[in-house]
Amino acid sequence: MVGQGYQKTSLDHCVFVQKFSENDFVILLLYVDDMLVVGRKSARIMELKKQLGQSFAMKDLGPTKQILGIRISRDREGKKLWLSQEGYVEKVLQRFNMEGSKPVSTPLANHFRLSKQQCPSSDTEKARMSKIPYSSAIGSLMYAAVCVRRTLLMRLAL
Repeated sequence: MVGQGYQKTSLDHCVFVQKFSENDFVILLLYVDDMLVVGRKSARIMELKKQLGQSFAMKDLGPTKQILGIRISRDREGKKLWLSQEGYVEKVLQRFNMEGSKPVSTPLANHFRLSKQQCPSSDTEKARMSKIPYSSAIGSLMYAAVCVRRTLLMRLAL
């Protein structure tokens, strides 16, 4: 992509940008075998797709509805775009049997402090807690937080 005149962004090494003028650009997001191409001019997007199609086997799935767990909705006339991770978060809640959880803005009150006395002490408590995949749950939630933050930072950087 660099050889084609694109620059790798400093915020995410999977995102490449080529600016032709202040209001004319193409952004290419590559992640494993998923690709998202956006830009101001459809002719530039089609040109990039043609170039990539000469080097790689590709399928054009049309206007993007979802990528990497992020749902994309558009109002083309109003020139508005919405990104949502609601479906991804719902799947995470189902995976960890937390569908009935109540949403709160802050999971713990500011005055609440964790202590060693709250750790499981009996063998039964320890065995039960060892079966709960906390690190996977935290990793899934961190993915959602990082995706939103990167998307917003990329938008601000452009």
